[in-house]
Amino acid sequence: MIIIPAIDLKKSKVVRLYKGKFEKVTSYGLNPEEIVKDFILKGAQRIHVVSLLGAKEGKTLDQDIRVIENMVKMRNLMAIRKCAIQIGGGIRRKDEVKQFFSIGIDYVIIGTAIVLPQILEANFTISDISRAYAFADRKFFVNREIPEPDIMDKISNEIKKRVIVSVDVSRDSVALSGWQVTIPIEPSWVISKLAEKNFSSFMITDTSRDGTLYGIDIDVFARIINKVRKLTAKNLEFIVGGGIGSEQDIEIISQSNLPITGVVIGKALYEQKIDLHAIIKQYQP
Repeated sequence: MIIIPAIDLKKSKVVRLYKGKFEKVTSYGLNPEEIVKDFILKGAQRIHVVSLLGAKEGKTLDQDIRVIENMVKMRNLMAIRKCAIQIGGGIRRKDEVKQFFSIGIDYVIIGTAIVLPQILEANFTISDISRAYAFADRKFFVNREIPEPDIMDKISNEIKKRVIVSVDVSRDSVALSGWQVTIPIEPSWVISKLAEKNFSSFMITDTSRDGTLYGIDIDVFARIINKVRKLTAKNLEFIVGGGIGSEQDIEIISQSNLPITGVVIGKALYEQKIDLHAIIKQYQP
């Protein structure tokens, strides 16, 4: 199991949100490039980076892209230690996927732009989705949330190996657009349908616990993953996150016998609740 430290960017600053709420933000005043260096020196084999406003607004900010480029440069300077970078937040178009690959990003994380079309396939109408957005005090703009409705057809199977589908969950629903909107559809159904379309890597985040340090609810992930196993025989990779507050949470995941290949840790590192080097040494192969 890979230990994946997280860096959340909001206007180029390193922050953490409480349950994804933009009005409940903690800023750490840290230099993103130096954090990358520190994580790599502590043994990280992969780093998770998210543009928060990109996730909310549907497009990664140019200033965040510049910071991400500098983070990649720092990673490259640390070439003595191999470390991949995965990036998410507002990636909606194939050209954006190509752009991130061109600057040296190893994996891209796509949520809304891929998940929403599956929801439409499940007989939810545009009106249904618009009402869900309105309930969250947001307007639903199809061209912003799904600017390329055929993006899955444009992504080759080779590229899909480097795409991680973000399926963010709130109870038994799926959260979209920076977790601002929830749609009452089974996350396991969405994952199984995307598996049929040759996506094999999925990140499941428990939004009700993310940024809280409350501890992981392993049952949330077990229910989803076990249902997926019944729906598809494909060999899938799962990365999980949300609520990690201590090393005990890592142990719970490790002992769960679920096919979890990675765990994302954010606030617990910045609040010094977890020693990154120690848990990498103990749990990472």
